Amino acid sequence: MDKKIVIVIIVILVIIVGSSVSFIFLISFSSKNYEVLSRVEFDMHDGEVDDFAYWLDNINKEAIRNSKYDLIIMDYSSDGAETGEFSSTDVNYMKSTGDSRKFLISYISIGEAEDYRFYWDETWDANHDGMPDGGAPGWLDIENPEWEGNYKVKFWMNEWQQLIFEYLDRIIEAGFDGIYMDIIDAYEYYQGTLPNADLRMIDFVGGISNYVKTHASGNFSIFVQNADNLLLNSTYLGYIDGIGREDLFYDDNMPTDDSWRFEGISNLNIAINDNKIVLITDYPQSAALKYDFYKNCITNGFLGYAANRNLDTLKEVDFYHAT
Repeated sequence: MDKKIVIVIIVILVIIVGSSVSFIFLISFSSKNYEVLSRVEFDMHDGEVDDFAYWLDNINKEAIRNSKYDLIIMDYSSDGAETGEFSSTDVNYMKSTGDSRKFLISYISIGEAEDYRFYWDETWDANHDGMPDGGAPGWLDIENPEWEGNYKVKFWMNEWQQLIFEYLDRIIEAGFDGIYMDIIDAYEYYQGTLPNADLRMIDFVGGISNYVKTHASGNFSIFVQNADNLLLNSTYLGYIDGIGREDLFYDDNMPTDDSWRFEGISNLNIAINDNKIVLITDYPQSAALKYDFYKNCITNGFLGYAANRNLDTLKEVDFYHAT
């Protein structure tokens, strides 16, 4: 293509999307000119981690077993339900690659109830209107309007926490290497009505951390997802081994706001400085955006994974192949 035409296209795109330096960088070079990316590495118990993947739906044991990813965040069940729970034999099989040490970290939502989990009773919302029925437990709240089948919970209530401990028992028994706790930011929903909602979530995470370190044999890692502002609390920081963050550099295919990035990076640096592992999952889809995402992660000392939003496949990452 004529260089003058390319320049005109770039100028037009800049006018459309604004003066994002990263965007200009992305569209100004050919895909053949991507430089080789370096690798970020973290120590993790008896191994090293320099890449990770995130896979929740339609999990295939053979694909995980054959993968070269050092760390994989996955569901403890092939389909999320009790009937699909992975046994210890399954987990050991997925780890047995003959390659370097592979860590399998089990996803668990502690801030919302999911209507396909073992603990769910259909009578709690029999008419599926998103409102708990009369016989529902006191900890159950309304359905998340943005995520069908997920219900907000009063996470500070003992009955809900006991269910989570039972959930943890299943994960530990299966032989996973740790947990990846989601919906930590559930406390934000209750901040207007619950005094110290953030501190109650910190206490909950602390209780979980103490529970698994007491009940799990060997090394067991505690990861949290999002709510990185809680890292400002040193007590909270002491409860975890690492943190995952979504949508830091890209909101799907759009670069995130500079102030959003700066705040997130500043918070995550607290974890880095305390020798915690930082995992970033964003959802850009084009090759150029993925490249920029990985470059941003590496520049900041984070591990990145460019996923699809459904988290229903194990991707071979462009520019940053699993080793």
